[in-house]
Amino acid sequence: MNLLFDLRYYVLYPSFFNSVIYPGLIFTAILLLTTIWFERKAAARVQMRVGPYYASKRLGGFMQLIADAVKFVFSEVIIPEGVNPTLFALAPVLAVAMSFIPLSIIPVSVIPPSGSVFSIYFRDFYDPNIGMGVLTGLFVQYNMLLILAIESMYPVFVIFVAWVTNNRFAIVGAVRESYLSVSYDVLLIMATLSMSLEYHTLDLAKIAQSGIPGILANPVAAIVFFIAMLMGSARFPFEIAEAETELVLGAYTEYSGFLFVLTMAGSYVGNLVYALVFTDMFLWGWYPLSGFPGALLTGLKASIVVFFSVFLRAVYGRYRIDQALRGGWKYLLPLTFVSLFIGLVVGYIWIP
Repeated sequence: MNLLFDLRYYVLYPSFFNSVIYPGLIFTAILLLTTIWFERKAAARVQMRVGPYYASKRLGGFMQLIADAVKFVFSEVIIPEGVNPTLFALAPVLAVAMSFIPLSIIPVSVIPPSGSVFSIYFRDFYDPNIGMGVLTGLFVQYNMLLILAIESMYPVFVIFVAWVTNNRFAIVGAVRESYLSVSYDVLLIMATLSMSLEYHTLDLAKIAQSGIPGILANPVAAIVFFIAMLMGSARFPFEIAEAETELVLGAYTEYSGFLFVLTMAGSYVGNLVYALVFTDMFLWGWYPLSGFPGALLTGLKASIVVFFSVFLRAVYGRYRIDQALRGGWKYLLPLTFVSLFIGLVVGYIWIP
């Protein structure tokens, strides 16, 4: 019994549970494979093709993604001549690690004082803003700013990945990423600021627990945040830095084998991070549930947002870099000021 209690205590301890199990490494790996499968099948259906099929026909070809992952993991890692092999191998590892860190800060549910398997951690993760515990790996009252601050460092590592490969296509992709990051970071911060003004907090848990979904309170901020999220995670029509038809694979051109898997995982993990933030901020998060059921509800909503994001590949063409930047600065930035005005007015009139 003591062993079972100790096992339950450590496995369900939020810092471990959220970082490793859900929505951490294990859940993210499963969702990553499922997202790629859905992306290929959805594009195939729109284009009147079959998509992955022959491996596990009864499962719609889902096992094909596992077979591809195993193939890449055991493929040879080719290191080009004239590069620093240590930095070449370390760069994608740092990039994907940086994309994972915010998953430990995002609240996915609340912990009631009793009636939940997480209730024994109620006081350890107590949030004075809502009077309940928060199911998160690291509780921070200003988590909205911290999550965006960490996620905004990801483009730096993309540029680092391109620089260490010493490849002209990679450098061009990195330059495109730097241009885009300046645009979408401003949009993300402004949309988040409008929500913080509206709900009088920088705590995602308080926004989700308020009972007022952000997409109704400020739909303009939701639109801006979603589009900026697509830009930040390189989803269509903003897959500009990796454009295969122009840049081979952008910053990741020289990578193969397991390192290639890591470079591809970074953008998908970033998309999941933004989807979880979008869920808490605009889609009511886990409300009105709590504990583990609330966490499952948050993950379900975030997964739907991720699936919708990758589905856009099937129906949109890729923008040029000038089109994306013009759209960000000329059309979306004015919308952020509208969302700020809405946030101030609605926060003063409606939200206490």
